[in-house]
Amino acid sequence: MLEKRIGEPCPTCQTPLQRRASTFRTIVGDVAFCARCCSSFELVREDDKALAFGPTGFAPV
Repeated sequence: MLEKRIGEPCPTCQTPLQRRASTFRTIVGDVAFCARCCSSFELVREDDKALAFGPTGFAPV
C-alpha cells in the first residue's frame, strides 16, 4: 500500500486526502482516505524523524 500524507492529492483523482479510521485488519489506526474515489493509503510515519534526534532538554546529572 502506498504511503501518503494528509492533504496530499490523490494519485487517481487529485482530491486532497483526509484522515479516516482504518477498516483494514492489517492496518491499525488511521489512513489517508480519498472521499471522491474511496481510495485508502497508509499514513507516512513521521515519529521516526523525532526519534533520530533523541531526547531533548535534559542535561545529565
